[in-house]
Parts: sequence; C-alpha cells; structure tokens
Amino acid sequence: MDGLVERPITYTWNQFLELPRKVQVSDFHCVTGWSVNHVTWEGIPLQEFLDLVGVREEATYVKLYSGDGVYTDSLTLDQAAMEDIMVALLIDGEPINQDYGGPVRLIVPKMYAYKSVKWLTRVELIAEDHVGYWEQRGYSKDAWI
Repeated sequence: MDGLVERPITYTWNQFLELPRKVQVSDFHCVTGWSVNHVTWEGIPLQEFLDLVGVREEATYVKLYSGDGVYTDSLTLDQAAMEDIMVALLIDGEPINQDYGGPVRLIVPKMYAYKSVKWLTRVELIAEDHVGYWEQRGYSKDAWI
C-alpha cells in the first residue's frame, strides 16, 4: 500500500499469508444479473491496512490495481473504510483460484462485483478520483446494489 500514506508497506507472499485474517459471510452480485448468496470469505479488512499505513490528509480515494496490468478501479476513502471491504485470500475455506480472481481479491459486498478487483496487487491512496476499467466502458461509478 502506497501513495498518500505516512508509512508505505509492501509484503512478500509469505509475509502476507502470515497476517491475521477474519472471516465474513456476504453475498456477491454481478451487474449482469447473477448472484451467489452466503459466500464465506477469509482475509484482511481493508480498513486495517489503512490504519497501518496512516492515511495522509490529502488522500480521498483508494486506487486498486489488478495483476493483469490493465484493470484498475477506485473507491472513495469512506467506501474503502466500510467494515465489510476485505482483501480476501479464501473463498468457502479454499484458496481463491485464478479464474475467480485469486490468489488475492478485493471483496466489496454492497457494490456490484466489478468493484471487487481481481488479482489484487497494489493499493494506492490518491487525491483525485480515478475512473476504473469498467467505468471507462460505460458502467456506473455508483455501483451500489
């Protein structure tokens, strides 16, 4: 996690795996109309990372990067701080496979799944809004379900 933070952090894969995790059950909704209810996710709440790095006053957005080098998206700082936003490693007790966005995927249960960035590799705090991959292609910035 970097950008407009007091203490940027980077983890090796093994360090990341050793972080304490939480479990939550939430629904997962695609903007195309399908849903999966009662999914069990295990990971680290994004708010814990925000607390750890120390958010600088000028930061107002969180930009999220996918490991494919193409997909990005953003959340407001207030959205990113919601208690159910999670950097997930497990789905229903199993590692998230690559087809479903693993090994690390952001989970944003109260928004459509295009905000739940797959193959998450970087989180950057920024001052100005960022228009994400799907929003550039016509999806709404207002992704609330």
